[in-house]
Amino acid sequence: MKRLKITDHHEWTPRKLRKQERKIKNAPLRQRVMAVRLVMEGYLGKEVASMVNVCRQTVSHYVSLFNEGGLELLLHRDVAPLREPFLTEEQQEEVKHLVLTTTPAELGWDIASAWNTKILQSYVYHRYGISISREALRKLLHRKGLSWTRPTYTLAKGDPDRQKNFERQMDLIKKKLIGPDSVLLYIDETPIRSYHVLRTTWSEVGHQKQVPTFGHHAHVSLFGAVNVHDGETVLHPAGAANATTFLDFLRVLKERYPDRLIVLVLDNARIHHAKMVREFLREEGQCFHFISLPPYSPQRNPIERLWKWLKDTVIANVFHKDRNDIAQAIARFVDYIHERPEEVLQRLGCAA
Repeated sequence: MKRLKITDHHEWTPRKLRKQERKIKNAPLRQRVMAVRLVMEGYLGKEVASMVNVCRQTVSHYVSLFNEGGLELLLHRDVAPLREPFLTEEQQEEVKHLVLTTTPAELGWDIASAWNTKILQSYVYHRYGISISREALRKLLHRKGLSWTRPTYTLAKGDPDRQKNFERQMDLIKKKLIGPDSVLLYIDETPIRSYHVLRTTWSEVGHQKQVPTFGHHAHVSLFGAVNVHDGETVLHPAGAANATTFLDFLRVLKERYPDRLIVLVLDNARIHHAKMVREFLREEGQCFHFISLPPYSPQRNPIERLWKWLKDTVIANVFHKDRNDIAQAIARFVDYIHERPEEVLQRLGCAA
């Protein structure tokens, strides 16, 4: 086999070519210059091919380009003209609108409740008479600003007008009602179950972390109140969430804030309006004032974010064998947040 030779250096030396290599960011083009330089330094074609990880024929082609036109021709790359898209721009927009606003079942095309590339592929062929691969469809949807993500729940019954009225009401209450002799608290209750939360965590590749379980599950109900002005919290565990334990929580709040008007923002759960609660409020009416959240509006209650923080921090991915174990985990969290009211406000999105 004929030895490769540089017949025209075009005023380039191995040293100059090495410097040029460092300036080239495109790896394939840098590889071309390296191959020519190595041949110029005396290496055999098969040795160069092994060093730059290409075949000898490719090295020979690089040398021929350099001999003919120097570095300019060596680095020139012909770019194929753009291929006409399978679908016109108008058709692409129709596909995007289809995916975002309908389901295969609604169109009577398939029983599925969501589009995937397989179903979409058959629909496009039927609708436009165009055969297109699933990968091409995936790339098309990405170009149109879509991504393959898991949906999230949203409460469909939330009334935007009632939520806006609630915000205006709260602004007025904060200005007119809340003062040195009163306190504004957002309250709620949540179940803490031993199997409640699994979250993404680190584990060895091929070995998914396993959290033991008995098959029957202990749980603790937790009542909570948070002051969005100073980050102070009151958490009260109970065996269950019912009218009786809710009254116990109200008495805890009364002891915590004696001789003050306690303004409570809470949802419309039945236990908040039970008969025994109404009787209690008639007797203690001068101490409490209830403000109901709009229906289906948990996002208006900052304490929901406290519950998520609690469960992600001390409950997730851990086996709790009984109620006492859960209660100890909650107690650790309570001790932590009581010392960090500023962090509480940041977590709730209420920091100044």
